[in-house]
Amino acid sequence: MLAAAWLGVSTTAQSGSFIQTTSYGISAYTIDGITAGPDGALWFTDYDNAIGRITTAGAVTLYPGPTGPSYAITTGPDGALWFTEYLFNIGRMTTSGTVTEYQVTTDVSNLFGITAGPDGALWFTEASGNIGRISTAGAVTWYPVPAANSTPFTIAAGPDGALWFTEQTGNNIGRITTAGTDAQQSTTRHCRGAGWSPLVHRVGILG
Repeated sequence: MLAAAWLGVSTTAQSGSFIQTTSYGISAYTIDGITAGPDGALWFTDYDNAIGRITTAGAVTLYPGPTGPSYAITTGPDGALWFTEYLFNIGRMTTSGTVTEYQVTTDVSNLFGITAGPDGALWFTEASGNIGRISTAGAVTWYPVPAANSTPFTIAAGPDGALWFTEQTGNNIGRITTAGTDAQQSTTRHCRGAGWSPLVHRVGILG
């Protein structure tokens, strides 16, 4: 079942160094992640248990299906859309709207970022302190983050063939290889004010 959701377009133009922006109204609860899809459209998550698709012309369709609120989304190596659900699941949706969910934990958890890895799997973050890997067949492997209470959040594949992620409360940038070896880079900065400037504090190799 597909739900058409396009509501209208508003355009704002400003002079100077600003460029013209166009906003597309969408009847979704809360929009979080977005990614370019394999079909030439953009796909996004709706917290109200749906995945959305918007064409570059602004036509929007919502696909119901996820059983939990969805957050981040990415295109997988299999040509499907993969997304995190806040509590228990990693979801997969084809471009025709068929949803498969993989329960990756039985604990109440917060699954946040997800990205396609260089190894043909999907990698994601779990807020209580783990990086997860899920194959396109649904096999899950967990890798604990060395820093306690660091809240792994967003994640991206790096140009070095590793996965890089943010630690929201740990003030760290983390790195994990596809073999599960962790290297953690910690960053800090002076308090904002007179003379404020970014400062790299330390880099430690772990694991």
